[in-house]
Amino acid sequence: MEGVTAGRRQASLSVWKLRTFCLITGASRGFGQQMAKRFAAKLPASSFLLLAARDSASLSATVAAITAANNEIRTKSWVTDLSALDETSVSSYLGKIFEDNSFSPSDFDQAIVVHNAASLGDVSCFACQQSDGTALDAYWKLNLTSVLVLNSSFWKYFTSEIVIQRFTINISSICAKEPLKSWAIYCAGKAARDMLFSTMALEEPSLRVLSYAPGPLDTKMQVEARTLTADTELRNMFHEYVPGAPLQLSAILK
Repeated sequence: MEGVTAGRRQASLSVWKLRTFCLITGASRGFGQQMAKRFAAKLPASSFLLLAARDSASLSATVAAITAANNEIRTKSWVTDLSALDETSVSSYLGKIFEDNSFSPSDFDQAIVVHNAASLGDVSCFACQQSDGTALDAYWKLNLTSVLVLNSSFWKYFTSEIVIQRFTINISSICAKEPLKSWAIYCAGKAARDMLFSTMALEEPSLRVLSYAPGPLDTKMQVEARTLTADTELRNMFHEYVPGAPLQLSAILK
């Protein structure tokens, strides 16, 4: 498990004691879904969870499970393709959320945005074989551009003058630090996101910033890794992986 913290505040308040507006992307399954459930269990009453993902059915099931477990936390699903968002559409949607629920950003003490949504990219070939410009553009839009656009729109509503604490979380990976054969696009995307958030922490002293790498997870991305990875040694390692155990990367990180 790896975590990289950044950002400066004179005093940080307990995340779990403040009435919070929280946006989590990629919340319909896997790690994002579990984070949403955990946040709902720990945040105080009258907090609001906005869960974003493309899968409407899975997202609705997540919202239903959270509501059944804790009806004091208001939860809303946002079915959207993050890669297609622009500042206007994000701002418009957030404004509608405030209007429909009869609250404003000033009704909250804390704002949190969790950037969990991500894709693996094309791992079926090596870096010098990456020639599909359309696919590459789509990858960067989801994994980088959408993060910037979402941050910009979100923090315009929740400024340091409006809420007393602001917190942004980037779900990272060891791949941000270590190159893996045939995973050039994924590694580059994670490294770029880490640097983006590190820079943001320097630029925005009032913003608490966390880049957190949870380690290997038994998710849909693991299935893709086992079946699509071009590098034989890396693919075999994923085949031998036991959920809950650390990946044995030392043999392939030369």
